[in-house]
Amino acid sequence: MSVVPRSLFTTDTLPERDRFDAWRNLFSAHDLDADPVGFSGSIETILVGAMALRVMNAAPQGPARSRSQIRRDGQDGFILHLSRHAYSVETERGVVDVPAGAVSLNDLSQPYRRSRAPETGSLILALPRSSVASVLPDEEALHGLILHDGAGRLLADHIRSLAANSHAITTTDAAHIAQATLHMVAACARPSLEAAAIASAPLDAARLRAARQFLRGHLSTPLRVDAMAKALGMSRSQLYRLFAPEGGIARSLARQRLAAIRTALDDPLERRSIGEIGEAYGFGNGAVLSRAFRQAYGVSPRDYRATIGQT
Repeated sequence: MSVVPRSLFTTDTLPERDRFDAWRNLFSAHDLDADPVGFSGSIETILVGAMALRVMNAAPQGPARSRSQIRRDGQDGFILHLSRHAYSVETERGVVDVPAGAVSLNDLSQPYRRSRAPETGSLILALPRSSVASVLPDEEALHGLILHDGAGRLLADHIRSLAANSHAITTTDAAHIAQATLHMVAACARPSLEAAAIASAPLDAARLRAARQFLRGHLSTPLRVDAMAKALGMSRSQLYRLFAPEGGIARSLARQRLAAIRTALDDPLERRSIGEIGEAYGFGNGAVLSRAFRQAYGVSPRDYRATIGQT
């Protein structure tokens, strides 16, 4: 019986100046954060049915997929990464620390970024989306999942066993082994998915409250999403996701600014002009303020102040 196909790529046979470029071209689906000076790497790929198992040894690197790259290459599927080193992963849900020996799951159709870490015998499983969806219909929720402790150790042991015995896997058995691996992934991931779904709602609500409070404290300053994300300990993409139901961060900030302007207009002791109030809350243009205020409250700020003065 024939064994499953395998291939090996190594930079050792290349001139040192060409090694990193060759490695980067091999991983064109990712932007690689790595030091090109003295870079070296090797990766062995074993095709087991519909999945690919890879054994990687390389200098420290941090792969990432951006929205623009996802749109450009259209690559899909899932990557399971098992490393002997700790690292962190940033997704739209935030930054998560991955302990050594844990399995991280990432969806190639969603953005993420891994911190630099050495690839010392790292084991990587590449799974087609259709295969994953056949055992986990909510497969999109797998993105950013970290499996460790009980279920994670079981899955990690299974992946290590696949790598250790890959020379004995025949083409006849490959499809059955791939299917068994898919069911193992599903069995280990499902409890974490259920726990994440339960925990994410109140956690996101708390994060959104903190973000709104931050905006209320910065109504008079220009919006800088990077600074906001850093102050709150979140990623930009996470902030965008939290505010998406509200029409975005800028729209939420505009509503808060308009509410603050209306509160100022309600105050009979407020002596500033409407233009001065608007400028204090980020509306340097009177026409823009008047139009936004009318859209929000059905009346111009001038008429609103006049009505308040008559009551």
